[in-house]
Amino acid sequence: MFRTEIPFIAHPQLLPASARVLTVGSCFSDTIGKRLLDAKVQALVNPFGTLFNPLSACKLLRAAAGEELDWQQHLVEARGRWQSFDLHASIGADSPVDLLQHIQRLVQQTGDFLRTADVVILTLGSAFVYRLLETQELVSNCHKVPADRFDQELLTPDEIINAVAETHAFLRLQNPKLRFILTVSPVRHLKDTLPLNAVSKSVLRVACHYLSELLTDVAYFPAYELLLDDLRDYRFYAADMLHPSEVAENYIWERFTRTYFDSDFGRFQKEWMSVQQALAHRPLYPGAPEHRQFLESTLARLQRLATQADLRAEIRDVEQRLRSLPVPKPVAAPELEEDGEERIDIGQVPSEVIVPLITTDEADENTEDDEAEATEETATIVEDVQAEEAAPLPAKKKRRSRGGAKRTARKKAAQLAALAATELPLSVDSIEEASSTEPTPNAEEVHNSSDQQPEEINILALVPEVDPAPAELLEESTLQPASEPEAVGMPALAEPTTPMTATPKVRKGRTAGQILKAKSGRKSAKATVSTVPKAPRANSAPRPSRRKAPTEEPTAPIVETPLVTLPEPVPEPKPVEVPEAPTTANKRRGRPPRKSAAKTDEPTPTI
Repeated sequence: MFRTEIPFIAHPQLLPASARVLTVGSCFSDTIGKRLLDAKVQALVNPFGTLFNPLSACKLLRAAAGEELDWQQHLVEARGRWQSFDLHASIGADSPVDLLQHIQRLVQQTGDFLRTADVVILTLGSAFVYRLLETQELVSNCHKVPADRFDQELLTPDEIINAVAETHAFLRLQNPKLRFILTVSPVRHLKDTLPLNAVSKSVLRVACHYLSELLTDVAYFPAYELLLDDLRDYRFYAADMLHPSEVAENYIWERFTRTYFDSDFGRFQKEWMSVQQALAHRPLYPGAPEHRQFLESTLARLQRLATQADLRAEIRDVEQRLRSLPVPKPVAAPELEEDGEERIDIGQVPSEVIVPLITTDEADENTEDDEAEATEETATIVEDVQAEEAAPLPAKKKRRSRGGAKRTARKKAAQLAALAATELPLSVDSIEEASSTEPTPNAEEVHNSSDQQPEEINILALVPEVDPAPAELLEESTLQPASEPEAVGMPALAEPTTPMTATPKVRKGRTAGQILKAKSGRKSAKATVSTVPKAPRANSAPRPSRRKAPTEEPTAPIVETPLVTLPEPVPEPKPVEVPEAPTTANKRRGRPPRKSAAKTDEPTPTI
């Protein structure tokens, strides 16, 4: 919490939206009264003008209620016109007679309103008053008359209490239901200086406290405290730093309505504020049809709210706006697009169909007529059918078969079977036998046979069984070049330029150990060469190998090759022996280095 908020306490007797309110007093009563009028509350706002003096305001209220008062002795000519010391400077006339007549009309109008009023809001502005030396009477306004004709005085709380209590009792004699709401104006008076302004406000506040405690139907609304204690910031003041800003006025007005008006008034206010914004709208093009619809909807809302407040002036204004709008142009009906279809107008269907009464004779005649018409229609239909059968039939469009996926699968299967038959080294007899027994289906035949589904082709059935050749024959075939095939229709193979040797094929998916095992079998001849192994170190023990033992797998057979004599190699110089570094305990662990065969001066023996 960054502020001292005044607690909200609703009055026990809440006012409806139809309440009649009279405001009298300082400029703050003008602000509250104007907002009451905007809210469509029946209010009479400061009929005698702004009054700062509490005693002068009470005297005018009693005069409006019927108390006699000599208005003529307080008339004065000032600033080029006639005015009264008891009224505000805004009330004046060119002659004393006109001024007196105007005052009488104001008093009578205020008296009539008081007799039916519900609440009187009395706002006290200042406790300082001015007394006219000529008549020794208090005045409400000096009208810029020289100050030497007046004497300034400070009222006491008792004088204010007596004047308000007397006025309250006098008015309730004519209107027993009348209630009083007292407020102290939050506007500061710098003319009296700030210290004296504080004294003046203090006197007024004390008087209001005792009045609200002693008199019935008298309440105090804390407008002064809301601005000085609740809001308590210069941002809530106007440019003159004396009057409250619009934000502060809205806040005080909201608290006032929530304290003294019921919930129906609050709901009416929300709807009425929306209608006010609609009434203030000014269109860019008044002749637009949307603006007419907007005014019609606003008029409907006003008529609905007219049951809660007097909105006759607003309704007349909206009706006048509607009459001033140009006549709307007729909207042409949209033409239907022609789609080439013939339509028959059947006219309007009658809502009630009258069925006439038919006698027995008429029924028999109608039955005979119906039978004759049915016979004629039957004969016509038979003739039409015979004519259609005699007419030549149009060429039927070939329908596309929907078995494309199946045909594609069969075609691919046939192609794979043909490819496998050409790649396999089959003998001529086996091929002729296979071709004579089960010929390979042609792709065009499979494609054309769309209506009949052939049986599934077994590729393995097309390949004849071949007896496995003996091992000796296999060895001879590996050493000799392949001969040309004698089969008719088989493509001739190109003659190899180099002798083909049987090399073991490495199977896919073998492990590293299996590959190493296969390589070790091929190099078994080289491994038989006598090499001088390197002597193990004296101080180091043999480390166990971390490699996994390869799984035993049958190796490819070793093919014997003819012996070839190799020339004697040139002896290489002995490498310089480098002393090995001593092993330490902090030697890095890891994969052991590969051991290379020691080089010797002896020549490599031939196989």
